[in-house]
Amino acid sequence: MITAIAEAWLLAWLLAATLGAGALAVLASGLLLRELWVEPLRPAFSAAGRAMPALVVLALPLVALAPDLYPWTGKPRAVAIGVATAVILPLWCVLGRWLDRRAEKRWPAGIALMLVVLSAAIGFEDWALSRDPAWVASLQGISLLEGGAAAFLGLAVLILGCPEDPEARTGLERALLTLGVFALWLWFVQFVTVWAADLPPEAAWYLRRQEGGWPWLKLGIAVPALLGAIALSAVPQWRPWRMRAVCALLVMQHAAGLLWSVRPDAPLAPGAAEGSPGAVTDAIVIALVALLLALALRLAGRGRADPV
Repeated sequence: MITAIAEAWLLAWLLAATLGAGALAVLASGLLLRELWVEPLRPAFSAAGRAMPALVVLALPLVALAPDLYPWTGKPRAVAIGVATAVILPLWCVLGRWLDRRAEKRWPAGIALMLVVLSAAIGFEDWALSRDPAWVASLQGISLLEGGAAAFLGLAVLILGCPEDPEARTGLERALLTLGVFALWLWFVQFVTVWAADLPPEAAWYLRRQEGGWPWLKLGIAVPALLGAIALSAVPQWRPWRMRAVCALLVMQHAAGLLWSVRPDAPLAPGAAEGSPGAVTDAIVIALVALLLALALRLAGRGRADPV
């Protein structure tokens, strides 16, 4: 039971972390390029920035559950990963506030984008993909960040609606199409690189994802969702239904891709013999984490509105 909860908490936290880091990357890119769609979607970006401290708090259970999740617990590598985590998560908290307050200048956005990309590449490799000690793939962390960025932008549009300004809408169309194409490119480059190198540790990582229902998750949900989003976004001047469809497909591909990237390594966890994760536990824990984040946002918003 503990192992199932640990796996579910890891998945839920990684979903929140990829969306949060993706929000920072999208906001920094939008500010750097002076995109007009940033301002209409500002409430979503501000909420993501305010939620970053809650992401730190939600990571604390993973510290206690680490012996059931990661084979490197108690080894020298644990110190390096712990130090990296202690730097990355507070850094994201600072960047979220910094970007929200310095929207009129471009140089903070450039610095923030560089820091987010570098820190996410390191962090997501450690948190999501380090259960296989032999696996090394520098693009996987970037891929999780990019998927989170596309999914967050899609969620922001689904919640707040499309911008009214035609120029802002056109810029948003370009941003969503770029994120979709970039996600497909990252998937393709990683697979081709591993296939060309033909190294046993890297091949084993993909072979684990050829077992059971994992191929169907990738080829039946994630890839069709991404290709559908790209196909719908290829023609400019989207209608509202097409904008919503593209955003929903980008959210779907990220959720499926994250599950496909993380969960097949569960049998390598030290606590795997004590139980296996299940869909019901995943759903309950993800709902709980979402509820806690919503509560944290409400409290942060109330504190921001109260006069000092």
